Amino acid sequence: MTPEQRIAYLRERGVMVETPEDRRRKEINDIMNEPDEIDGEDYEDLKFVMVPHDDSLPLKEVSVKVPKNRQANPSGDLMLVELKPWFRALSKKVDMGLFQDQATKHFGSSENPGQVSQEALMKVADQGQVESFTLVQPRESNRHTMVNIYLDEVGMLKRLPLNKRAAQFCGKAGFNPPPKFYGDVFLGRMKVKPVLKNIDFKLNIDTAPDAAWLQAATMENLEHQTAMNQITGRNDTQPVGDGENGVAKAEDGYTWTQNDEEIEIVISLKSEDGSSITSTKETKGGGGLKVKFFAKKMNVEFRKKDILSLSFYASVDPDGCTWTLDSDANGVNLVVTCEKNDGVSWPRVTV
Repeated sequence: MTPEQRIAYLRERGVMVETPEDRRRKEINDIMNEPDEIDGEDYEDLKFVMVPHDDSLPLKEVSVKVPKNRQANPSGDLMLVELKPWFRALSKKVDMGLFQDQATKHFGSSENPGQVSQEALMKVADQGQVESFTLVQPRESNRHTMVNIYLDEVGMLKRLPLNKRAAQFCGKAGFNPPPKFYGDVFLGRMKVKPVLKNIDFKLNIDTAPDAAWLQAATMENLEHQTAMNQITGRNDTQPVGDGENGVAKAEDGYTWTQNDEEIEIVISLKSEDGSSITSTKETKGGGGLKVKFFAKKMNVEFRKKDILSLSFYASVDPDGCTWTLDSDANGVNLVVTCEKNDGVSWPRVTV
């Protein structure tokens, strides 16, 4: 049982459990509900909803004090500023290896990441950068109102846990496959006409499965994308993650594919001289083939030599892991299938 499962087990039985993260959340909530002292300024509560990455924690309505006359002097999306203390207080350790992988994927060269120092990345993390993802585009049909997900801009680089419920909201809004979100996120609403203004997004009313905005989201997003494609002359589609849709991702010594439930790893077996093994009978001599599964890693031994050792990005169920041998024109392959515990897409196969 993982620490998260133990906490969930205790909470389900009425035991009060407070973690260090819970205490940080309370401190941040206290800060966020304290208005700045400005003479003559009237304030009101702006409501939005926190979606914790921990599924055992409920969604929570949060509010901040904002100036009542903000619509007279629009200064952009207030949530991008108000949420900085939250993301700044969480983990600040940036995974440079993961950053380099993502930069290479987007820019096509491993040279670009080297231009960004770890110090610069840590400075970004320390400032608490907030990113918004538009869940519903503003249209005439929704009175020019958009719904956003607010997230930690470097959440993945901090190796924050995946937020499955945030992805589920995206799936219901018509995003297929849904994007990946890391750590706690927030849901908020914003009007763009006649002036730019943040407005309330309420728990239960707006988070219910049959909420009006969610029921109309798929069609409104489709209309927006169609209109943008007509303007730009492009036919944009959502990007596919590594190893998804049956497209294998090549790594050093193996390839892998995935869906939300499992990950498949294919290893080409070689003889001692480096040539491909062409028959499954050849795998039985010299110590044979051994595959060991653990919650966060996997070891493969062939002819008494370790040929692959992987530390997984997230945990798997060892009892749900299997392997088999498969032959193709290039030789014999070891095909390993591991059942994921988290049930979501991984950005990479290893830590």
